[in-house]
Amino acid sequence: MNMSGRPNLVERDGQWAVLESLRVKCAAGNGQVALISGPVASGKTELLHEFARHAVDDGFVLLKANCSRAEQSLPFGVVRQLYRGLRVPAALRRFARVLEAAMEPDGEALVRELHALCAALLDVVGDRPVLLGVDDVRNADLLSAQWLEYVIRRCGSEKLMVVLTETSAPKLAHSPLHTELLRHPHCHRVDVAPLRGLSPELHAVSGGNPLLVKAFEEDGDCVGSNFRRALVSCLHRCAPDVLPVARALAVLGKRSAVARLARVDEEVVDVAVRTMSEAGLLADGAFRDPAARTAVLDDMSTQDRKELHLAAALLLHDEGAPATEVAPLLVLADHSEHPWMIPVFEDAAEEALREEQVETAARYLTIAQRVSADPRVRGSTSVKLVRVETRLNPAAAARRLPALVADMRLGHLADRDVAGMIGPLLWHGHTADAIEALDRVRHTATVEVDALDTWLYCVHPALADRDRPRHEPSTNPPLRAVTALASVLGNGPTGQAVTLAEQVLHTARISDSCTWAVDSAVAALHVLVYSDRLDLAQTWSTRLLADAMSRGTETAQALYAAVRGEAALRRGELTVAFEHAQLSLTVMPRGGWGIGVGFPLGTAIAAATRMGNHDEAARLLEQRVPDGVFRSRYGLHYTYARGLHYLAVNRHYAAMDDFLLCGEQMTDWGVDAPGLVPWRTATAEAWIGQGCNREEASRLIHEQLSLLGPDASRTRGAALRLLAAISPASGRPPVLAEAVAVLEECDDQYELARALADLSRAHQELREHRRAWTVARRAWRVANACDALPLCEELSPSGGADADFEASGPIASLTDAERRVAALASVGYTNREIAGKLFITPSTIEQHLTRVYRKLNVRYRKDLPPELQAYLPSTA
Repeated sequence: MNMSGRPNLVERDGQWAVLESLRVKCAAGNGQVALISGPVASGKTELLHEFARHAVDDGFVLLKANCSRAEQSLPFGVVRQLYRGLRVPAALRRFARVLEAAMEPDGEALVRELHALCAALLDVVGDRPVLLGVDDVRNADLLSAQWLEYVIRRCGSEKLMVVLTETSAPKLAHSPLHTELLRHPHCHRVDVAPLRGLSPELHAVSGGNPLLVKAFEEDGDCVGSNFRRALVSCLHRCAPDVLPVARALAVLGKRSAVARLARVDEEVVDVAVRTMSEAGLLADGAFRDPAARTAVLDDMSTQDRKELHLAAALLLHDEGAPATEVAPLLVLADHSEHPWMIPVFEDAAEEALREEQVETAARYLTIAQRVSADPRVRGSTSVKLVRVETRLNPAAAARRLPALVADMRLGHLADRDVAGMIGPLLWHGHTADAIEALDRVRHTATVEVDALDTWLYCVHPALADRDRPRHEPSTNPPLRAVTALASVLGNGPTGQAVTLAEQVLHTARISDSCTWAVDSAVAALHVLVYSDRLDLAQTWSTRLLADAMSRGTETAQALYAAVRGEAALRRGELTVAFEHAQLSLTVMPRGGWGIGVGFPLGTAIAAATRMGNHDEAARLLEQRVPDGVFRSRYGLHYTYARGLHYLAVNRHYAAMDDFLLCGEQMTDWGVDAPGLVPWRTATAEAWIGQGCNREEASRLIHEQLSLLGPDASRTRGAALRLLAAISPASGRPPVLAEAVAVLEECDDQYELARALADLSRAHQELREHRRAWTVARRAWRVANACDALPLCEELSPSGGADADFEASGPIASLTDAERRVAALASVGYTNREIAGKLFITPSTIEQHLTRVYRKLNVRYRKDLPPELQAYLPSTA
């Protein structure tokens, strides 16, 4: 109550004004009746109690009673509560005598005693005004209701105010008491409604129900335990038919089939839904928040809840509902014993895969596989489960493979299922079992086996039947992806293959099932990588990786991160390449990677080698990899990277062995694509580094160039650089200039830095010092941006490549600060960039450079001597 006498009730000013005016009239001797009506938990009781406290403060005698369905069979139960409030022993004794007489079955006697009870009440209170408050009057016992009718008919000339509350309900039959109230001249209806002045968020979850609003605030403005208890309390306060309807609605989530599940008439459902809607519990015929549905069901015993879910599943299945609606109910019912349930789980799993809900699909397939009595059905389901778990939990998938092999040997698997298990067998290193399975299905001419052969050619080329005629993949994205990859591996990059890859990547939802979706995207990304479309590969792999991270799909994260790392490696982004390779190896454990581990390991080893971190590369090479890696395309990446490491630590013959092994396997397998592994140029570089057999190096370089053609590619740029190395000194600059142009177009910054470094040396050998210094400065900057430390050291005057440059006398005249500024300026940094690196102002840089130019007698940055690079700060 506030200072003005008004209660602290929200949005109840109008109702309070009505009650207050009635109280004033009653105090003047004009009896009044008020009926407070509204939905369940709308604040009727709180309004009554606040008004009663106010009336007592104003001199009223308060007699109050609370009605309950549990006490409806207790005669005069409400009247007993009312008289107990008199607290006058004589009056209570008289009431007891009258009440005992009123219990007699004689109708005329009952009327007399009802009059006597009323008279006894008025005699006791005398001239004082009386407030008679009855809460939830619809639940009053029959005799008390008759007494209330009698009192209301006779209160017009008494100082008696009757205030009743009732829960409004649609289509609820009126009682005699309710009828009497409606025709009484002094009866006033006071309606209360849900709260309206709430925030949109609060109204959306509470519907304006005051009890739910209060509970929501008590939970800290969220749907918590108080809110759930309040919602269940609201339902228990409603008519008995409402609760079963609410539970059915909570299970089904929508109005359809609620009547059948709750086992009531449609009219009962209509009334229950309107009741709950008016109370703010429902919106558009459904619970406002998923937590509300959970709260309703948690109010049931575990067994009752399971039985309700099972009944709902049977009902929906009989009505032809989709498996995606039936399967979740069966899971909650913990019941899957009937044969019709197995295809329901399998169909629901397929749909879950299409929606990328891999864990849900695995759960459904696990249940179906466990309960199936038919070994062929169980085997087929197990194959599907293995393919799903390969993406979700590869180690779990591997544990299922021995049982599948046994089912295959017993003849429990159809050819399609046998074909479906070959990929997981090979991935996890079960090569012999995979070959046995392959022999069993090779005779079948099906699209599935054709797709398997194409996939084998891309991953395990030695096992593929390259002469097998294949069906056109048409619109199937998974087949299109591997077909495009097979084309690039066998015939080199083409515009058509790149277009197919982009089409697959643009497909928002890949058909068939999600077990192929990630594989398809990865295959399409490899097409882009091997076709030197590194810009596209980087864009798509970054986008897919971010999407996989947002969904929390770890296997997809690992696969996309691996491709992102390889694309970065080929662009010369060595740190990015190493970090993404490490991410892929961290997100998915080695056991899950299977033979595919060779791909990210190869990227990490190559990146560490080019950054000069030879200890890290050696550590990675010490890690054991499955034998099956070296019979797969992934092994080519690993072996090539190992050769790069050997070459960097001057183990030229070991490097040559690895590069020649790559060449032997690639030619034998029919995947001799330079975009895969450039083994010819790598072997030639090893020969050149060894300083012998330049003829063999020349043969390999020219063979590589003839296979590539005139189009720009990273491999062509590298081959031109090596061709220059075995060419006469006078012929090297134009060849290297062409290599630089090619590599600039392909955006391979690491190979570009190497070509520029060689071009600088070529100019130096021809005593074109100024040109050599200019190119060397650019080469150093490109190498530095790549984080290629060994190459930067070669290009630095103190590193060996230009060690014959001696500092001239004028440089010695520079201060330390001037030398640092001049060194950075000599490799192309702007004044603003130098200021940022040295933490001084651009104006100070200008002053330093003015003095440097004067002391060294030069006019422009390009004239600064390369010897200054020896003084480059470590931050450069």
